[in-house]
Amino acid sequence: MDMATRAKHPPFNLKTSNNRTEHGETDPIDPITFEVIRHRLWSINEEGSSTLMHASGSPVVHGSDYNFSIYTANGDIAVCGTFYMIPMFTMTVQIQLVLEQFKGDIHPGDVFITNDPFVCGVHQNDCLFVAPFFFEGELVGWTGAQAHVIDIGGAAPGGWVPDARTCYEEGLRIPLQRLVEKGVLNKGMWDVILYNSRIPFFLGSDFSAFLSAHRVAQARLKELCAQYGAGAFIATATQLIRDTEAKTRAMLKRLPDGVFSHVTYFDHDGHANNLYKISCVMTKEGDSLTFDFSDTDPTIVGMGNATMTGTLGAVGTVMMGSFGQEIGWNAGLMAPVTIIHGKKTVLSAELPAPISAGSVAANFLAAACASVCVGNMMAFNPEFDEYLCGPPDGSWLLTMFGGENQYEEQFAIMFMDSLGWGGPAHAWRDGVDSGGSLVIGSGGFNDVELHEKTSPIIYLWRREVPDSGGAGKFRGGNGIEYATAGYDVPEVQGSFCSHGVSLPDLVGIQGGYPGNVCGYQIARGSTWLQDMKAGKAPHDMASLGGTLEDLPAKSTFIMKAGDVVNNVVQNPGGYGDPLQRPYSMIERDVRDGRCKADVANTVYGAVIGPDGTVDVAASDTARDAIRANRKATARPGIDQFDVPRQGSAKEVKLRWGESIGVSFGGAVCCRHCDAEIGALNSNWRLSVPVRNPKAEELGPLLKLDERLVYEQFICSQCGTSLCVDVHKINDAPTLDFALD
Repeated sequence: MDMATRAKHPPFNLKTSNNRTEHGETDPIDPITFEVIRHRLWSINEEGSSTLMHASGSPVVHGSDYNFSIYTANGDIAVCGTFYMIPMFTMTVQIQLVLEQFKGDIHPGDVFITNDPFVCGVHQNDCLFVAPFFFEGELVGWTGAQAHVIDIGGAAPGGWVPDARTCYEEGLRIPLQRLVEKGVLNKGMWDVILYNSRIPFFLGSDFSAFLSAHRVAQARLKELCAQYGAGAFIATATQLIRDTEAKTRAMLKRLPDGVFSHVTYFDHDGHANNLYKISCVMTKEGDSLTFDFSDTDPTIVGMGNATMTGTLGAVGTVMMGSFGQEIGWNAGLMAPVTIIHGKKTVLSAELPAPISAGSVAANFLAAACASVCVGNMMAFNPEFDEYLCGPPDGSWLLTMFGGENQYEEQFAIMFMDSLGWGGPAHAWRDGVDSGGSLVIGSGGFNDVELHEKTSPIIYLWRREVPDSGGAGKFRGGNGIEYATAGYDVPEVQGSFCSHGVSLPDLVGIQGGYPGNVCGYQIARGSTWLQDMKAGKAPHDMASLGGTLEDLPAKSTFIMKAGDVVNNVVQNPGGYGDPLQRPYSMIERDVRDGRCKADVANTVYGAVIGPDGTVDVAASDTARDAIRANRKATARPGIDQFDVPRQGSAKEVKLRWGESIGVSFGGAVCCRHCDAEIGALNSNWRLSVPVRNPKAEELGPLLKLDERLVYEQFICSQCGTSLCVDVHKINDAPTLDFALD
């Protein structure tokens, strides 16, 4: 992007942490005291987190949709929890706004609240509470508590409104205000908020848990400052951030300068299955990164938009998961980062756009695109091979039920089970089955009994799905499916919200295949209850009877007695060509039920004999046939490259993962057979053969909207899969990298 274009879309920066951090001068602290206080801060933060979770009682909070953090006096994250990550940096914005709007009027015992995504939030159900921490009359820090509350009003139970056209249908927006002043609760504001909820008991319990977490953490911080002094706390927090920033910048300096990009699509806006482009162009220069999302499509007419602060949180989550694997999670991770937005796009929505899915819709895809860009950059340095993986979080498969329960009371319940998706494949191992998400690092999902005892909903099954992770040399982790039905009530209202039903958002890398699409299916008028009374347990949707119907990515409907909804989560992609997967790993997966024998044959080219072992000779022949078919069904690249010289690039001066290298002559080459396949100064995808595989070639649980196409880029000589992507028909291939 040139400077003229940048001027039209000014970068969105945190005033401190998202640009070069101004920490001010502090007294030096000796290393032993620093380590003691550093670990003490972690312990205090964990106690705040634990207090919030245990005091809440909400199944959603119990399922880890919350977090707690300690901030410096100017709002920089010093220490944060490992739960729901996106709001961590948005609470920095909240603290900065409080310091600006309430300048000279901030006191010990104050607590400030908001949930407004157009100010500093993510979506209406994520309520943010920040409290100043004073010691001996000096403001020395802040604590921040956040969680998804089950219901804060809106047209549908839980505030998820798929067919909303404005944010005014989606629940109460709380302005940035003081909820507690000098330790005294603003009872009027409290009551107004709770009166807008269908389940004020749960909402009040959540809010009380927030306040308890602040009290406990600040009591421990006071003990720390009484022992070591406020200066030691400030110095430790400042050094934590400086150390992280220095380590992040040092990591960036070991990576190549250049431009890295990725595109995906958001399907269904709550009204129709429209497709919206999400685009990220990441520029790396020296020790800084710029994420440019300005080529993203305009705001969605229905639910799914993210605001600028939500996208900020998404990028922050990627930085924590990518660079923060061995360094501290704090403001220093975002110090080298600038974010550029377009105006009123899917990732920078403004009033009155619908925003109730902002935390998990386009926001997730911003993170997915950013993580691909970061991975494409890291692939150039073998030092970071252990970090390499595809995007971990593609879509949140929201299932929300509400209405009147068996006790004639209002209820609303959001299932956290969708966190049971698989983990992404890495350059050295398979993804973890049901491995959870990056966005909730320590996340989990609830015990079945917790939901069944608090709502008229019963589970029929919850289990892992074979072959749902993307195929590859290392496969993506398999994820779960779970089926639920209304019980002891005539009907309940359901809200369903996801994306990745019409296409897989979680691509593989280095030639790996994408993970499965997600989806909802309903069996209307099934006989599950009669069957269970007769001692026959249902085992799949086909065995339930009734009428089967696939639901769209977003819908609101009435689930009547006898109806059953099955939920299948989307899972991450694989790493490397599936034809390079060792036979021993395929044999193990088939034996353990993670991969079916027919998929082992069609996708991996492994022939499973009657005894469950791989027939090596037959499998070698099958793999040769698949490679030959790839070459026979591929069309030449758009940019004609000189006839490849087999064996001319046995040594490379630069390599991009295990698929592509750059020869000493400056040509892009296949690292599997050493053939030169393109020029470094152009998009390598335009030089190599490309084919459009059918969904079933890539995996049994894949499909694709008719407006989209799978593209598999292969080596013209050896037929190895170099990249598999999804694009709108006739769109130009993505530019993975352009090095300076």
